[in-house]
Amino acid sequence: MRKTALGIAFSAWIGCIGAATPPPADEVAVFLKGQDINPASAAAVDARCAAADALSKKLFKALEARSGPASIAGDYQRYDTLLNLIGDTTGQMYFISQTSTKAPVRDAGQKCSEQLSAISTDISLSRPVYDRLAAIPRAGLDAKTAFTLDKQLLSYRLAGVDRDAPTRAKIAQLNKDITTVGLEFDRNISEDKTGVTLPADALAGMPQDYIDAHKPGADGKIHLTTTYPDVFPIFKFADRPETRKAVYLAFVNRAHPVNDPVLAKLIAKRQELAQTLGFPDYATLITKDKMIGSPQRAQTFLDEINGAAMAAAKRDTDRLLARYRQIDPNATELHGWDTGYVSNLVKKEQYDVDASVVRQYFTLAKAQKGIFQLVHDLFGGDIRPWQGAPVWAPGVSAWELWDGKTLVGRFYLDLSPREGKYNHAAQFGIQAGVAGARIPVGALLCNFPATGPMDHGDVETFLHEFGHLIHSLYSGHQRFATQGMDQLQWDFIESPSQLLEEWVWDYDTLKAFASNDKGEPIPAALVAKMNAARHFGEAASWQRQLGFSAVSLGFYTKPAGFDLASNYLELYNRYSLVKEDPQAHMYAAFGHLNGYSAIYYTYTWSKAIALDLFTRFKAEGMRNPKTAIAYRRAVLDPGGSEPADQLIRNFLARDTNTKAFRDELGLSTAPVTAPVTAAK
Repeated sequence: MRKTALGIAFSAWIGCIGAATPPPADEVAVFLKGQDINPASAAAVDARCAAADALSKKLFKALEARSGPASIAGDYQRYDTLLNLIGDTTGQMYFISQTSTKAPVRDAGQKCSEQLSAISTDISLSRPVYDRLAAIPRAGLDAKTAFTLDKQLLSYRLAGVDRDAPTRAKIAQLNKDITTVGLEFDRNISEDKTGVTLPADALAGMPQDYIDAHKPGADGKIHLTTTYPDVFPIFKFADRPETRKAVYLAFVNRAHPVNDPVLAKLIAKRQELAQTLGFPDYATLITKDKMIGSPQRAQTFLDEINGAAMAAAKRDTDRLLARYRQIDPNATELHGWDTGYVSNLVKKEQYDVDASVVRQYFTLAKAQKGIFQLVHDLFGGDIRPWQGAPVWAPGVSAWELWDGKTLVGRFYLDLSPREGKYNHAAQFGIQAGVAGARIPVGALLCNFPATGPMDHGDVETFLHEFGHLIHSLYSGHQRFATQGMDQLQWDFIESPSQLLEEWVWDYDTLKAFASNDKGEPIPAALVAKMNAARHFGEAASWQRQLGFSAVSLGFYTKPAGFDLASNYLELYNRYSLVKEDPQAHMYAAFGHLNGYSAIYYTYTWSKAIALDLFTRFKAEGMRNPKTAIAYRRAVLDPGGSEPADQLIRNFLARDTNTKAFRDELGLSTAPVTAPVTAAK
């Protein structure tokens, strides 16, 4: 997942952050050089926000007042500079709202990101600015510049710039409302304090390191949070179904009921915006400039993938239920809190893969070392400490990515949970990069265990998010930042990260960093068994993703005012063979319903592309540096300077298709040992 200023500052209109060029760029460059993502106080945030507000309004007014022949140098670069100022500052303020250890500072950061997003909305509806950009002659423009300009003009038209003044004013207010409500939705999730209190003996079956880290409190009870390190091991290892159920329901009910009216308002505002712009619903508006093109095509794609997954998903789910009946002979169905646990049993008994053994080979420190080495082996990147970089909390680290003697970019790693921090896993943009002007800066915010064993799935998530990070850094060297990664079509953006996930299943990659507490590397035989078991349950897992995609798409195609709880269950259960519990209100903590709105299908669509891209690596070698560099040059480096379809053709020499994904979903792996028949 990625979080950037663009997703915060714009709703229907995906704006741009761009190059710094004279004359206004000098003033902007000086301002942005003074960025501070660890402000000492709310007053410091307010002061910087006021300065950004004043400077951006000054540049906006000057851009609207320009006359004479329009040009890239005279108009587009000034436009880029203005959006660069607002985009970077908005992104930094939102980042502060998700990372500061001080609640008043977080509040001030959120308030400022709302304020600056409002200016972005005003720019997106400025007819004078649009007219200047539209008047730029196409003659003599290189293909990438022409593509970039045309893409921005389309964004303006989708935003409603060609509507009359009263309509533009209404659109502007709706966009401001959407930003405010969306930030409230996100904040309620990150600040949710839901906890679970369990009996002292509730942790039967859990790994010893987990038990040691969760001793009973003074009241003799076990107290768990709903952060990832507390929750996900429970789903996999806890023997007692009542323990799994209690933690599961607490997790899927985060931010409920407080977020129910907030989400309803967010959806209603977006639907009103879409209809004001002449679209039947927000899903139609938001998919207009994506690869998929329409919600109808998105729905067709979901059904196509569901059809490809169904046979294997049913076979694997039946195997899970059969195994669960050895525990509870009266069981007629699986619940959401059962699947991880029973899947682990099946993999342990029938594939000889025990997750509690596998996790002994991974820690956060080892995973970080392995990921750094992988970037070097594939792309020639060297990662070194960023000396003197400001950090905002203990445990945060700062790094630089080098390509030989060339500095590619800088980044922060904030990888473990703390109170008030963003509680998912995502890459955040902090500073846009432009060739010859500015080095890109980004950050990862994750919630992995700081010490002790780490699940293999967490390593996969870490590598996925790191994929977004290096994509943003490698692509941050275009002529304009409007050609960086953030300007790619959104339903392609996950593909490079999903492609990179394949390397956590590669023995030659894992053996370089995965070792137990004795220093012994992970055995090749264990990795082989992990791969044998890998596709068990995969089709059913993707059906769960299809369920969330259907929720995302459905919520933004229905008329406003529908019942969230019943529609969530209907849409999700249309695809998932393991039905959601009626007590679950996962939509209240489904942060993608703000950031991704109707296009959560992106993850599945991008996965199909990722596996198609991977066919060349499979043919030429996963660790073939020539193939990896060719991929970097064709897909990562260009960022959003070309259409996503063209990037794919640049690497594969053909158009993409879903065959590799459909083939994988059709797999139903047979056990490598005879199924266990005795009750556990």
